[in-house]
Amino acid sequence: MKYFIDPDIEHVLVFRCNTKFFDYEIYLNRHMLLMDKASCLPCLALSPPPGSIVLDACAAPGNKTICLANYLRNKGKLYAIELNRRRFKELNINLKTAGVTCAHTLNGDFLNVTLPFDEIDYILLDPSCSGSGIRNRNDDTEVIDEERLERLATLQIRMITYALTSFPNVKRLTYSTCSIHMQENEQVVETILDQFSDIFQLVDFLPKWPSRGQTERTQACLRASPEDTLTNGFFVACFERIIKLDTE
Repeated sequence: MKYFIDPDIEHVLVFRCNTKFFDYEIYLNRHMLLMDKASCLPCLALSPPPGSIVLDACAAPGNKTICLANYLRNKGKLYAIELNRRRFKELNINLKTAGVTCAHTLNGDFLNVTLPFDEIDYILLDPSCSGSGIRNRNDDTEVIDEERLERLATLQIRMITYALTSFPNVKRLTYSTCSIHMQENEQVVETILDQFSDIFQLVDFLPKWPSRGQTERTQACLRASPEDTLTNGFFVACFERIIKLDTE
């Protein structure tokens, strides 16, 4: 099995595209998690230290949750929320198989579920999106549904706003999509900056990454694509608190 350590993410091993993983016990025993590199970027941006209290707001199937548990070294607490009941069951199976012991899973809506709001330090938010960045989709020949994009962006803004205002001690929040559309990416981030730039700032967590946000205010955000980074289409923004929220 030939591989090398990814130059950007130390927890990631890079394999040849024709690697036959079913030939290796380490894969069959689920000691190895196969992910697109771009999907690992939100966890890198968050980088919660061991012992932190972390929230994965839209967790299923659990790949990013498992990555977060790796950053935590299975120490601390990791809340993982999933609304869909079937996907929630899948989430629990995947976490158990991966040996994650620090996770507390919740089947419910992130916007309504009861959590220890004051305790959570880090939030990973990877909400529903158009999925237009997934490879092998035929988006070039599809008509873009502007109304659907508007609905998704409205929900995405609502979820980020809720996260930034309901968790008074959150230090960092990552927002990510597997979308190529500015409506779900830069425009969402700019709307959040309009509201919260006095409390949160964008973090340029990977300065040498070649593909950036497409507006002046979102240059700290990362984009990924098959053409530029040999990955799925992806977008990541990392918000960091600069002023403690006044809850009185």
